[in-house]
Amino acid sequence: MVRKILFRLPAILIIAGIWFLSSQSILPQPKDILGFDKVQHLIVYAALSMSLGLWFSENQWKNKGRTTILLLFGIASVYGIVDEVHQYFVPGRDCNVWDWAADVLGAILGALGAAFIAWKICS
Repeated sequence: MVRKILFRLPAILIIAGIWFLSSQSILPQPKDILGFDKVQHLIVYAALSMSLGLWFSENQWKNKGRTTILLLFGIASVYGIVDEVHQYFVPGRDCNVWDWAADVLGAILGALGAAFIAWKICS
């Protein structure tokens, strides 16, 4: 039971962190270097997708690996939409399709990373 909670905690903390940061009107940012904020989106959503992979059992990964990858990708991508819509209502923030595109790219990379790790562990 404790193991299950500990494995689920990272995704919950990442979701809470995203929501908290999205609620801020102004975030400190370095000067925009090659779309640095998009890199941040990619990294955070890759981490979210990978941490969501911990919610699934070894059996799920073995028997339904492709479905699990799609679930991770879908959950993280939908949360990216929720996050962008949420920002629309925060003063000083906006809803940006390019941020969501970076979220989606991060989500798929994280899902594939989680699948690779699961494959290594399960084989």
